[in-house]
Amino acid sequence: MKNYKKGLLALMVLSAMSLMAAEEKTIEVNTFEDENGENLDNCSLREAIFAAHKNAAFGGCSAGDTNSTQADVIQLKEGTYKLTRGELKPESAVDIRGATRYNYDQRNVLTDAYPAYEDLKTFIVGDGIHRIFNTAQTFANLDLTDVALKNGKADLGGAIFSGGNLSLNRSAILDSTAVQAGGAIYALAQNGERTLTINSTLLQGNKATKGSVLAMDCVSNMSDSKPVLSLLQSSIIKNGATDNQSILDFCGNVSATISTNTIAQNIANPNNGSVIKAISEGNNLLSQYSNIVLANNTIVENDAYTGLYYDKNGTKQLGFNVFAYNGKNIANSKSCRFINNAKPDDELSFIAFNNALELSASKCDLPKSALDEAVDDYRNVDVSNTVMSNILSNLMPASAYNVFLPLYYPKRYSTGYDLFDVSSINCNTFSTVSADQRGIQRVIDATLLLTPDQRNLCEIGSVEVMNLTAADVQDLKNTSLVTLVDSYEKIVDQLKKDIEDPNFKQYKIANQDDLSEMEPYLNSLKANLKYRAIYFDPFKLALASEKTTDASGNQIVKRLDADHYNVSVKTLGLGTDLVINSGIPTVVNTGADSDLVCEWNSSLKQVVLYRTSGAVSAPGVIGYCTYTLTDKENPTVTSSGILKSTFNNIAPVAVSDEYSISSNNNLTVSVNPLENDHDHGDGPENTVPAGKKIWFQNALGQNTAIKFDTIPAGLNFKAEFSGPCPEAYARETCYGGNIEFSVKNNLSQFDYPVKYSVFDSEGTESNQATITLKNVAKNTNTSSSGGGGSMGVLGVFALMGLAVFRRKSKA
Repeated sequence: MKNYKKGLLALMVLSAMSLMAAEEKTIEVNTFEDENGENLDNCSLREAIFAAHKNAAFGGCSAGDTNSTQADVIQLKEGTYKLTRGELKPESAVDIRGATRYNYDQRNVLTDAYPAYEDLKTFIVGDGIHRIFNTAQTFANLDLTDVALKNGKADLGGAIFSGGNLSLNRSAILDSTAVQAGGAIYALAQNGERTLTINSTLLQGNKATKGSVLAMDCVSNMSDSKPVLSLLQSSIIKNGATDNQSILDFCGNVSATISTNTIAQNIANPNNGSVIKAISEGNNLLSQYSNIVLANNTIVENDAYTGLYYDKNGTKQLGFNVFAYNGKNIANSKSCRFINNAKPDDELSFIAFNNALELSASKCDLPKSALDEAVDDYRNVDVSNTVMSNILSNLMPASAYNVFLPLYYPKRYSTGYDLFDVSSINCNTFSTVSADQRGIQRVIDATLLLTPDQRNLCEIGSVEVMNLTAADVQDLKNTSLVTLVDSYEKIVDQLKKDIEDPNFKQYKIANQDDLSEMEPYLNSLKANLKYRAIYFDPFKLALASEKTTDASGNQIVKRLDADHYNVSVKTLGLGTDLVINSGIPTVVNTGADSDLVCEWNSSLKQVVLYRTSGAVSAPGVIGYCTYTLTDKENPTVTSSGILKSTFNNIAPVAVSDEYSISSNNNLTVSVNPLENDHDHGDGPENTVPAGKKIWFQNALGQNTAIKFDTIPAGLNFKAEFSGPCPEAYARETCYGGNIEFSVKNNLSQFDYPVKYSVFDSEGTESNQATITLKNVAKNTNTSSSGGGGSMGVLGVFALMGLAVFRRKSKA
C-alpha cells in the first residue's frame, strides 16, 4: 500500500508538470507591426498564424499548441494592428482573441453588477486594398473574440473570405467592401456543411454589389451548399449603398437562424434591392430544403425596395419581429415581398405569429393561411396606422447601456397597440437564446397571484423590458442553521483568500466589494438566529424594473437591493389554503395555533419567517405571508408576492467522543454524551422557545434521548435515567444522564467502541456516533517495521508538485 501511495503521488507530480507546460501554449502577440520573420524579438499577428500552422517557433512567436487537433489560441493586446503585407491566410484552426471587454474593477452600468462591459479595444485594420482574413483555400476554422476588423477590400469577402467554420463573438466588422459579393463576409461552402456563428457583434458600414454584409456559395461539389448560419444578439446597422442588391443574401440549402438582432438603417437599390434576399435567381439557387428563421428581431428604417424577398423554396418562420417602417422614401417599398410581386401561395411552408407588421397598408405580403393561423396568443399586430415614434425610440447609439450595439427601445403607447406583453407563450419559440439583445433574460413564468396584470409577457423585437416583479414562492422550508452559518463562513474565508491570492488580482476589487457586504451579513445573521426560522432574500427571485437614465433615452436595470427598494411584509397566518378575492388574500382554516411571524429584518436585509412556539407544521398546513417591493425613487412602481412556508424538524447531531480507561480508574468511566451532542440545526439553545424541550424525555420528564446500537462484549454500563424510546423504537430502551461504563475483565487491554444515536423532543433520530473507550493500560512498547519517520525525497517532491498543481489549477 505504501508503494502504491508513493507511485500515485509521483504520477500526480508528472500530471502537474504537464499541466504547467500546457499553460504556455497560448501565442502572445507583442507587436502591432506587420512583421514576417525579420525580428526575433517581436511576435506579430502574421507570425503567430504561421507558427500556429507549423507548430514551431517563428519570428518572435512560440510554437503554440502542437496538438494538431486543437485550435491555437492567439492573444492580442489592446491597440490597432495595421496590415501592410496583404491578407492573413490561416492554414490551421486558430482562435484569435482581443483584449478582454470585461473590467472587474467596475460595475456594469446596465445591471449595476460586476464586471463592467466595455467597448472594443483591439482592432485589425486592412490597407483598403486587401481583405483581412482568407481561409477559402485552406478551409481552416477561424474564431474571433473581442476583435474588430476594419477597412478590408476584395472581390469576394471584403473582410473575411471563409472556407472553414467561422465564429465571431463580441466582435465587429466595419467599413469593408467587396466588389462582387460579401462586403463583410463571403462564406464558401466546399466539402459539405460549414457553420457561421455571429454573436453580440456589430456589422456596420460594409458594402458589396451583392450581400453588403453576407453572401455565400450556392453550390458545393455539384450539389446544394449547406451553410449553417446563426446570427444572434447583434446589430447590422448602416450597411450597403443604393447600387447594392442586398444586405444578407442567402442561397443553397441554407439553414439560417437570425435571432434577437437589430437590423436597421441599411441601404439597398431602391428599385430592386433587398435587406434579406432568399430566392432562386439565375445561378443563385435556393434549395427547397432551406430553412430561414427570423425571431425577436427589430427590422426597421431600412431604405430598400424590399425587406424580406422570398419565393416558394424552403421554409420561413417569423416570430416576435418588428418588421415594419422600411423604405419610407421609396415608392412601392414593402417589408415582405413574394418573388416578382406575385401573390404568396397558401401551400408555402410559412409560419408567422406575434410580429408587428404593416398588414392593412399592404406593406407585407404573407400567405393568407399563415396569417389566419395566427390568432389569440399568436396574433400578429398590425401597426399600419401607428407612427413608429409612438412605439419605438430613435436608434440609440452604441454605449455601455446597450452593450455597445445600437438598438431601439420599445415605448408604451396608451391609445393603440404597442410591443409590450403581447403573448404568454414561450418568447423564445424560434430563438436559440433566452435573453434579449442586451443579455437581459426574458422571464415570463412568474405567477403573480396578487397582481396578475403586472406579469411580464413577451415583447416584440430585440429588446425585452422588464417590469418589477415580486415572485410568488411556493415551497419555503427551514434548513439547518448550522449549515446556513457554515456556508456563509466558508464564502467569507474564500473571499479573504482570493483577495490575497495574486492569481485572482483582476477580481480583487469585486471580491473586496462582496466581502464588505458578506462579512457584516454573517455577523448580523449570527446575532439574529431564530428557532426554526426561514431566511428569505426577497430580491433573489424578483425581477428588476427598468428606468430611463436621462434625456438621451438610455435604459438601465435598477439593481435589486434594499438601497433601491423598500420592503414591507404582512403575516397572513397558518391554514390549509389561500383564497384571493379582488387582490385580497384570505387564509382558509386558520387554527387557534396560528402563531406564524413574518417580518422584514433590516439588518439582515431578509424576510424572516418563524413560529413563536417553535412547532413543526402539521400535515397539510401551510404558513402564508405577503411581501411588497416598492421603488424608493418612484413609489408607483410596486409589486407584491406570496410566500408559502412549512416548518420542519432538523435532525439532532451526535458527536463522537473518546475517553481513557486504565487500571487507575479500574477500567471504569462515567460520561454524559448529551453534553457534546446538540440540536443546533433547529437553533442554538438560547433561541429555543420557553417551555419547549430539546431532547426526548421519559414520563418523569428526564432526558432519555440516547439509544445504544452496539455495546461491545465484555463491557457493562448503567445509566442515571431510562425509559422507552420514541415511536418506531418504542420497544427499545433509551438512556440519559450520567452513564457509567466498566470493563468486566480488569486485565483487558482492548479498546471499546460504543455506537449510539440520540433523539430530539420530536423523536427525530440523529446520525450514528461512537463513544470510544481508549484503553491506555495496554502494552504500548511496540514498534513498526516501516512507514514512520522519514517521508523520503520522492514524497517531498510529490507534495511540492501537488501544491503547484493546485495553485495552477486554481489559476
